[in-house]
Amino acid sequence: MAQDELTKEAYTGLFSDNFQLTNYAIKVAQKQIQSGNDELNVTHMLKEIRRNPPKLKDIQEEE
Repeated sequence: MAQDELTKEAYTGLFSDNFQLTNYAIKVAQKQIQSGNDELNVTHMLKEIRRNPPKLKDIQEEE
């Protein structure tokens, strides 16, 4: 099923908790908006995070 990659289980190995995922996604969205992406697509952004997960040091730098 196409939506399986947007489930909580799909992200549990990438982030230690849901708040860390949420904070990271917010920061990514803020950067995209600041760079001029007015047509931000949250589903696409989450799929990209899943396909190209951040490294632990990237997550820590964001916090």
